[in-house]
Amino acid sequence: MRYPREIRQFIYTTNQVERLAKEIKRRIKVIEVFPDEGSVERLLYLILKELNERLNLRKLRGFNEIELGNYHAFPGKIFTQ
Repeated sequence: MRYPREIRQFIYTTNQVERLAKEIKRRIKVIEVFPDEGSVERLLYLILKELNERLNLRKLRGFNEIELGNYHAFPGKIFTQ
């Protein structure tokens, strides 16, 4: 499928995944030893929650210009909400 040039970089990039892995490694390195599996799960949950909150505040370039009515990547398809 063809996407507008403005959003293509956000679809095909792995920067967010790489950043997530780096953040997890950084936080785990500080602790080194976990008492049980639950503590690892709690740490991962808190890391993901914090990063998700930060990402929700970001404005992504190109997404403001795309409106469902003006988006022509799927000609002939009808989108409903």
